[in-house]
Amino acid sequence: MSVVTIIWDILSIMRVILMENNNVSAKVPDGAQAVTRAFSILELVLFEESPVKLTDITEKLNLHRNTTYRLVRTLMAMGYLEVLDGGYVAGPKTIAIGRAPGPKNLLLRKCEPHLKGLCTVLGEVTNLGILNGDEVLYLGRWEDVHANPGIYVRIGQQAPLYASALGKVLLASLSDDERQSYYRRCNWTQYTPHTVASPAQLEDALQEVHRRGFAEDREELVPEIHCIAVPLRVRGLTIAAISVAFPASRFEDSRKLEYVSLLADTADAISADLDLAQAHGTTQPLFR
Repeated sequence: MSVVTIIWDILSIMRVILMENNNVSAKVPDGAQAVTRAFSILELVLFEESPVKLTDITEKLNLHRNTTYRLVRTLMAMGYLEVLDGGYVAGPKTIAIGRAPGPKNLLLRKCEPHLKGLCTVLGEVTNLGILNGDEVLYLGRWEDVHANPGIYVRIGQQAPLYASALGKVLLASLSDDERQSYYRRCNWTQYTPHTVASPAQLEDALQEVHRRGFAEDREELVPEIHCIAVPLRVRGLTIAAISVAFPASRFEDSRKLEYVSLLADTADAISADLDLAQAHGTTQPLFR
């Protein structure tokens, strides 16, 4: 997405809101206020862990319900928001902005050299994912020239938490109450014969994640694909997860601990870089 497109979209938001207020000739500050409110809604939605309802937006941002409704409808029409489970989540255009060329966010910048290096060492695809509502959002993906073309994940793509190694790591970092709430919302779609099918089965898998320090996806989301993931922590808190994806035919069970060790060392190196950046007083947020 080009800068021109983004600017045009911002101006479109201003124009729609002003027209809906029957005040096409309104002064610039009024339009700027509409843009400010629109971006406040986007920020609220982006940084919540579950879909945000209209009433929550109205209350948290202290906006009139009609104003909130018009802004949300405009953002939806333009692709910046979409509906999920009765609330609002980031739409495809919002995710696309994160993929646009330009300075990368701190987390991605610190991860890139390490995950590129791991990709080269193993000759397999490496991924970076964060929690986004009830799904894992892929922030980064690196592949070797010998990587299996069948392992295809778009940056900005989302995957179910319960059926992916990245997702299981992120779920394991949640509190008991948060996980139980997630189980009640989950639709438990069976993507393959190996997909986790119930809260009890997933809870057992997450206890294994706690015990072993890593998660596996053994053809649970995509047939013939095996993934291993570990948490990425900053000051003891899990902020993301990283993984390696293998074609099942190339995954060697006898080397599993070696794969896990390489992943864990990579996560430790990234965490050290992030800690160092924060110690030096950087004001750049991890995700923006």
